[in-house]
Parts: sequence; structure tokens; C-alpha cells
Amino acid sequence: MLKATIMEESSLNLMKTRAEELLETRGVTIDPPELCAALAEKGCLVSGQQVRFPRALIAQAVAAVPAQFTLYAPSGAHDLPFPHPDGGFYTRTNTGAPNYRTPDGDVHPFRLDEAEAWFTLANALPNIDFVALPSVAGDADVPPEAVDLYTLDRALRVSKKHIWIQPYGTESVRGLIDMAAAAAGGADKLREKPIVSFIACSVPLLSFKHMDAEILLRCAQAGVPVQPCSLPTAGANTPVTPQGTALVCCAEVLAQIVMLELLCPGLPVVATPLPFSMDMMTTYTLQSAPETALCRLLCMQFFEEGYGIRAHTYATGTDSLTTDGQSLIERTSLAHMLALSGASVLGGAGQIETAKTNCPLTLIADDEIFGIAQRLRRGLTVDDEMMDVDELFGDPEELADGFIMTDHTLRHYTEITRPALFSRVGVPAWKADGCPTFEDRVRARYDALCRQPEQGKLDAQTAAALDAAFRQAVADVCAR
Repeated sequence: MLKATIMEESSLNLMKTRAEELLETRGVTIDPPELCAALAEKGCLVSGQQVRFPRALIAQAVAAVPAQFTLYAPSGAHDLPFPHPDGGFYTRTNTGAPNYRTPDGDVHPFRLDEAEAWFTLANALPNIDFVALPSVAGDADVPPEAVDLYTLDRALRVSKKHIWIQPYGTESVRGLIDMAAAAAGGADKLREKPIVSFIACSVPLLSFKHMDAEILLRCAQAGVPVQPCSLPTAGANTPVTPQGTALVCCAEVLAQIVMLELLCPGLPVVATPLPFSMDMMTTYTLQSAPETALCRLLCMQFFEEGYGIRAHTYATGTDSLTTDGQSLIERTSLAHMLALSGASVLGGAGQIETAKTNCPLTLIADDEIFGIAQRLRRGLTVDDEMMDVDELFGDPEELADGFIMTDHTLRHYTEITRPALFSRVGVPAWKADGCPTFEDRVRARYDALCRQPEQGKLDAQTAAALDAAFRQAVADVCAR
């Protein structure tokens, strides 16, 4: 596996020390008293809403993180064992985006039918491994307070791939877990083979609001995996430097991991630092600046190498408002750089406008970009066979006609990466095909997939159980 690191061992150890000191001396602020009380019982130092973590307790929690685990798919056909068995990484669609950009360029609030089409498209893309819930707009048919419940209902019915859930209200967390349990065949089955995982975030600095504390507590109780997240913006709510923001970002994620492992030792977790930065000239939030990418590299090394904990970050996306040249440059640069970081999950597929908008054509392009990045991650084996030593040191006359028909070429010529959406023909053949651009090929791929949608299907008993859990969850949320 090809891997690039950004910190020397001494720098990595310093960053780990400072993060643990931050959690031990300053600690975090937690809104609801129920989580504070549960942590106090586990040995955390609790004073009101302030919770501090002794270093020995941090070590105990980190030791409980499982070295191997699996995130399961509803279909059973796209399960995700960690670490990746081939030394590669997994990928996911973008989460949280409230807007949808159609193939014709119209941008509007995400509709429920478009979310279903989004999950269906992801089913057919070989380099997209799991889906995240977008932020669907509420309307007459989708009450705003239950938008996440409606979106998960569609995902559980059509997605063949693991589902990453971002709740949008404290009151819906239990309902989301109940729905996932119904689709999995019961709470015990969900714990045994989790077909969903959750995201929890720290906002503001070193603080956990009621909803995210609820996610941590309820997922720990239910044994549902969490991909704990930090969403800092360098220069706004964290230090302006990549190094300072990485420290805060990692400390916030580490705090969540410690809480989860104290409450449910052995719970699968994937550390998810998702740093942004603020353009100090415009105050616009950015996700694709080079310094932000470097910050992500620091975070990936912090968890993957520093603690042996699987890690996940944005590795595609753009600050461009549309699918233009800037978009392709930024997302390709990010994907290649983060692929070499050793990250276990690369996220954000399909998004533009700093993760505010999802676009199906962009998702197809990202699928291709990720395929290339996987190849880069695999690196190269250098041995006599791959260097063709036998032929090079053999009879020179046998190479008089070059290497086109040598035994070595016949053994290895199919190993060259051939992206399906790329053009590798001369001008005459290209003109004969109508001079298609990359965007033309992406659109053709989209149209072809839409003609043959690939959806999962629940059996009657599971569908009925999900119906009941969904109705109950919506009723509970809308009654509050």
C-alpha cells in the first residue's frame, strides 16, 4: 500500500499528548445531565456540564476500540470489513446537503423522491461503498421535524449499501434507531450486524449540544456504530492554522470515542474529522483549500497511525458553485492526496458548493475519481517479475521487435487502469463518435443507469415492521 505521512514521529506524539492534555485539563461541555451522569459513573470528572477525562481513562477507552469490525449492508452484498481487506479505503456519498442540482443545472431544495433516486444511483456505482442521508426539505407530505425519519425510510427500502445517519433533531434519534432495528430484524440483529451507523458532531468548540449527546448515549445503549465527527472552521471557531485546527478537531473526535467506549466497550467507531477553513478576505467557508487538505492529513495520521483507530474525512468536493474546471481540479486533488493518507473512509462524493449541494452527475464523476485513487493507493510491487528481469537479461534477439508480444506483456497488459468515462482514442475515432466531452460521457452514464434503476427490496415481513416503526417514530416526533 502506498502511503504518505505528514508528521514525524515526534510531532505525532506531541499532538497526541496535547490532545489528551486538553481533554484532561479543559475537558468538554455536555448539555444533557443524563450523559454527564453516565460518564461520572465511568470515572470521568464531572462538574455541572463540564466533563474531564483522566489520561488513564482515555487509555482504557482507546484500548477498547475494536481493531476489526464490519459495517453491514441491508442487502448483504456490500458489507464493509475494517480494515479494508485489500489495504484500500471505503467511500460514501455526501451528507447533509440541503440542495439538489439536476442534470439540467436547476438547483432547488432536496426532495424526497430525489433522495430515493440518489440512493438508487449509488447502488449502481462500484466505487461508492455506502450512502449518507441528505437533508430533505419538509413540505405538506414531509413534516420538517420528521425529515430525517422520512429520508431514512426511503434509504432502508431502496439502498443496497450501508447507511450513515445524520439526525436533524434530538427527538428523532430513538425513532431512527428503532426504524433501523425493524429493517435489520430486531434490536439484537441490529447490534449483531449494524446496517446503519450514526454521525455525532461537536459544535461549538469542545461542546456537545443536546442532539449530539443524545446520539452518543442512545447509540452506545443500542450498540449501534458511530462515526464521531468534528466540523471546525479554521480562523472562525478554531485556530487559523491547519495545525491548531487539527489539534482541536482530533481532540473533539477523541472525546466522543472515549465516551462511546466507556459506555459500550468494543463499539465500532470510525473517527471522522471534517475540517473547513474561513477565507479571511471574504469570510466564506471553504473545504477544498490546500491548507484544509493538509489539516485532514494531520487528522488521518493522528488516528490511523497514532491510535490505530480507523479514520474518515472529506476527500472530494469543491468550493465552486457549479460543476466546472475548478470543481474537477479540487475534487481530484483532494481524492488523490487523501487516498495516500492512509484514511479508511473517503467521504463527500457528489457534492459541490462546499457540501451544500448534491449533484448526480458529480457523483458519477467522483465514482470514477475514486477508482483511480484506489489504484494509486495500492502502489506497486517491485520484484524481478514486475521488472521483467528474465526478458531484459535474456537473449537480445528475442526483443528485436520490442515488447508488444512478449510473454511478460501478455501476463500484465490487462493491469493498466482504464477509466470507463475517459477518452483514450485518436481524433478520427473521437470525431466519428460525435466528439463527446467528459460531461457528455457522464450524462450518458447517468441516463443509462436511470433506465435500469438498481434498488434493494425488503421482504413483506421486514417491510411491515419498518412501516410500523416509521409510523410510530413520526407520531412521537410530531406530537412533541
